[in-house]
Amino acid sequence: MTASRALDRIADWQTALRAENKSPGTICLYADGATRYLRWCADGNLLPMSRAVLNSWIAGLLDGGSSPGTARIRQLAVRRFASWLTAGGEIHADPFPGVKAPRYEPPLVEPLTDGELRALLATCAVHDDRAGKGARPEDTLNDRRDEAIIRIMFETAIRSGELVDLQLDDLDLIGRLATIRRGKGGRGRVIPIGQATAQALLVYLAHREQHPLAASPDLWLGNRGQKFGREGLSRALRRRAKRAGVQGFRPHRLRHTAAHRWLAAGGSESGLMAIAGWTRSDMLVRYTRAGASERAADEARRLNLGDL
Repeated sequence: MTASRALDRIADWQTALRAENKSPGTICLYADGATRYLRWCADGNLLPMSRAVLNSWIAGLLDGGSSPGTARIRQLAVRRFASWLTAGGEIHADPFPGVKAPRYEPPLVEPLTDGELRALLATCAVHDDRAGKGARPEDTLNDRRDEAIIRIMFETAIRSGELVDLQLDDLDLIGRLATIRRGKGGRGRVIPIGQATAQALLVYLAHREQHPLAASPDLWLGNRGQKFGREGLSRALRRRAKRAGVQGFRPHRLRHTAAHRWLAAGGSESGLMAIAGWTRSDMLVRYTRAGASERAADEARRLNLGDL
C-alpha cells in the first residue's frame, strides 16, 4: 500500500475509533501520529508498511530531538493503524509484529507542596480583598472558578479533560459527589469532594448565575460569554502559578499532587486507583514515585520498628 492511499484511509480509521468509543484525545493523537508518518513516507517516496521504514522514521524523530514519549506514541499510532488495515483485509498481514517501542522512562514529577497550594489559592482571593474598589464582575467570577478548580484537582486527582467536561448536573453538593461521565477509556466513575471544595463550588455557582451563558449545561464558564475548555484551563492555572511564584508548574502536576497527598495521608492504594480512574497499578507507581521516599520515611517513623 502506498503512503497516499493509506492517507486516504485515515478518516475512515478515525470513524472506526469513534465507534470503539475511544476518547477524542486518543483519536486525535493516533490520527496525528499516523498522518505524520505517512506524509513523511510520501515525501520520500517510501512504502510505509515496512519495519525498516518505520524504524528509520522513529530513529529520525529521536535524533531530531523528539522525546522518547512522543516517539513512542507516534509509533503506536502507526502500529494501530496498520492493525486496522490488516483486520479490514486492505493489507495481507500486519507488517509490524514484535516491533519494540522506544525505551521510555516517564519524567519524575514533583508534587506541589502545601505551601505552593496555599499560594495558588491565595491568588484567587485578590479581587475579593478589593471588593468595592473597582474589581470587575468577571474577575471575581474567575477567582471563584479558579479556586474551585484548584481545590477539586488537588483533592480528587481528576484529569484536566474530565474536569472541563463536567456538567452542572454532574454535581451533587449535598452528597458531596461529582460524577465523571466519561473518563479515560470511556469509563465513568463517581468521586467524593470535601467540605472546602464543596463550599468553593457553591460560591462559584452563585457568581456563575450572572454569566451570559448561565443557562449552559457546562459547569465551567469563561470570559466574555465564552465556554471554558482545556486551553482556557491551562492559561488560567499557569497565570495563577506565575502570580503565586510556583516554578515549573503544569496543570498535570495537580494530579500528581493529589495522588501523593492521598497516600501521604494514609489513604489506600486501591482507593486512590478508584478515584483517579486507574485500572493498572503501574500508573499508580508512575504518579506517586516522586514522593515515595518521603512517604516511606514518614511511615518508618510511625512504625518505629527499631524500638525493642
